[in-house]
Amino acid sequence: MTLVTSTLRAADGAQLHVAHQLPQGAPKAVVLLVHGYAEHSGRYQHVIDALSGAGYAVYTLDHRSHGRSEGVRAYVESIHQVAADLYLYFQGIKAAHPGVKCFVYGHSMGALISLVFAIEHQREIDGLITSGAPVLADANVAPAMVTLGKILHRIAPKLALLPFGDEGVLSRDPQVDIAVNADPLHYTGSMRVGTGMAINTAAQWARDRLEELRLPLLAFHGAADALVTPKGSEMLHARARSADKTLTLYPDMRHEPHNEIGKEQVIADVIAWLNRHV
Repeated sequence: MTLVTSTLRAADGAQLHVAHQLPQGAPKAVVLLVHGYAEHSGRYQHVIDALSGAGYAVYTLDHRSHGRSEGVRAYVESIHQVAADLYLYFQGIKAAHPGVKCFVYGHSMGALISLVFAIEHQREIDGLITSGAPVLADANVAPAMVTLGKILHRIAPKLALLPFGDEGVLSRDPQVDIAVNADPLHYTGSMRVGTGMAINTAAQWARDRLEELRLPLLAFHGAADALVTPKGSEMLHARARSADKTLTLYPDMRHEPHNEIGKEQVIADVIAWLNRHV
């Protein structure tokens, strides 16, 4: 099993880094893996290896302005634009695997992108997995900060202004912060005003449409996540009208369960859920 990389031209011409890894033999299903804010798909190689080792074809990409893809570092103009990039990639994946089930698995901002994608295209996919979904991203933002953000968004959307998390916020494992700080493809600066506004706008859009979800859903979250409140995943699970839906809150885990102490169980749980749905 070898990771194969390539590039994809988005609708506006932006060049995106894409990658896939196939299992030995015919795949049980396809998993489209969607990374979060400031990071890149390379941080998920251990997840990709586990999924492909379990028989799944895994496809992933670096969002525009992230990792090896083009754009101003960690600047997201619109979550819907990134979801449109994902859909363009998805169409090629479906053509390469006719008749094979496809699941979308997103973490953090990637979970929000996946949620927007799923709401808009759920008839074309077979299930949604969200990790640390920021459904309530804007819930604890002070009104004054919202007003300031709107003003700055009009005049300087790419301004890096908002500090993003403290050491240890991602995982209890100190090696995670060490790896992030040493990773040249991981953006560690302040969040850009436009990116924050894009996430908050999409979170509100998604909340207004959660009842439209009817496909199989696995939502999981670190119960000790101080970066993205687990209440958002609880809301997603409660409001989705899926007949088949599961919510898992991992005690003591922080923002990245797949990189936490005990991550092996988290990844095994994802694979077990997939196995029940193929």
